[in-house]
Amino acid sequence: MAVTFHPFPRLPTELRLRIWALAATPRLVHISARPTEVVRWRRIAPNDFSSAMAPPAVMHVCRESRQAAAYQKAFFTMVPGEHEHRYIWVDFEQDMICLADDRVDWLEPYQADIRRLRFTVPPGDRGDLLFDVFGSVSKKLMAPFTALRELHLAISEYFCAWGSTWAVCGFGPCARENVRFLDLNTGLLLTGPQLEMAYTWQWQQGGRLSLLLTYTAI
Repeated sequence: MAVTFHPFPRLPTELRLRIWALAATPRLVHISARPTEVVRWRRIAPNDFSSAMAPPAVMHVCRESRQAAAYQKAFFTMVPGEHEHRYIWVDFEQDMICLADDRVDWLEPYQADIRRLRFTVPPGDRGDLLFDVFGSVSKKLMAPFTALRELHLAISEYFCAWGSTWAVCGFGPCARENVRFLDLNTGLLLTGPQLEMAYTWQWQQGGRLSLLLTYTAI
């Protein structure tokens, strides 16, 4: 049951602002991006962005909460028949931008604003292709994310095999110790060295990942 704290407006301004700041917790902001116009396989117009995320609750409380929050309007999209751009509320300092695919280039022009990013390795042939070339293109792919400090790769197929790419991958401005690999089937989140060890155990020595995790937990 929600309880209203009626004396809240009488609290010191500094304390109220601190409370509003604490109310803005980090979120996983799932965003879909697609080009609006493509000619000869090249994007020639701004991208369309969409998200099923509800606006942060703190943006609906009062004027003071909106002014104190670190959220900003981003990922603008003009919808035909509408007079104003649609947008997504984002706190680039805390929120992790999550893509359901690997098209990080479609996040332009917000690449330089994103601090935390998760993209998804697609299943099937496209995922196989990305696996084959990621070691040679990863550094260039991530270079536009000049403020990036945390990166997650979400993987649904051949999770352990990605451990073989760790030694040769570059992640642009993101420090390697802040890169994680997420198994979408189990929810397992590993660092690069952990995934590399899992790859060695499972694929080169015939071990099972579940046994390795049991062993390392002892």
